[in-house]
Amino acid sequence: MDKRCTLSFQHRSLVQQGYQRYTPVELRQLEWGLRFTPAACSLLALYGLYTQQPVVLFIVALLGIWAFFFPAGHPMDLIYNRLLAPAIGAVKLPENPFQRRLACLSAGLMNITAGVLFLLGLPMAALVVGASLLVLQAIVIFTHFCTLSWIYEGLMRLLGKWQVPVEESKAKTLLKAGALLVDVRSQNEFSKQPLPGAINLPLEDLPLHLEQFKRGVCLLYCNSGTRSYIATEKLKAQGLQNVYNLGSYDRAQRIAVGQ
Repeated sequence: MDKRCTLSFQHRSLVQQGYQRYTPVELRQLEWGLRFTPAACSLLALYGLYTQQPVVLFIVALLGIWAFFFPAGHPMDLIYNRLLAPAIGAVKLPENPFQRRLACLSAGLMNITAGVLFLLGLPMAALVVGASLLVLQAIVIFTHFCTLSWIYEGLMRLLGKWQVPVEESKAKTLLKAGALLVDVRSQNEFSKQPLPGAINLPLEDLPLHLEQFKRGVCLLYCNSGTRSYIATEKLKAQGLQNVYNLGSYDRAQRIAVGQ
């Protein structure tokens, strides 16, 4: 299997955080840089908790709240992009997607809560709140798994708004009208489990085949529907509106064979 085209747990967690328009290779280039901001904020919060200084916690909280309203304005992201990334030759961090900004806001509110508890003379309660936040941030730093993003995904799934593939009836209509089936899995995966009438354009190679997608309507699929969703979002970002996420291989097979 081509590892360039596969999504690890950490990459899936980043997609869950809102980075849906990035291929596995691009996510790999970003994954270490995306650890910088939560790590820096955690260290500041840890100092504020250790010294029991509410002011420090309020400052950290302000950073998170600011980031929620300004996707490209998190001070720690700016420090990384302007100082660290050029120094180490790393890729600059993009704007923070909504889910990540929501997590920043939540962390800010928890830091405010801890700071207020210190002011009220409740240090143990403040430490419990602060320590809980540090544990959640440590999980994000080491695995990119964000509990709030996971909850957000669960809620969106319940509402039927998370990575919703094209409706089955519409997909069948498009196929009958000549839409092209595109398998965005690796060549190895495609060769082991091909779908009649489909062509293989691996996710990582999409930029090389933009002209192919401009020729007509395309229905994209992969194993689970995640990579095809990423591919669809990436192509739409290039101005292509005739691409649709068909979803998983099983769904694509059912629709294509049973049309």
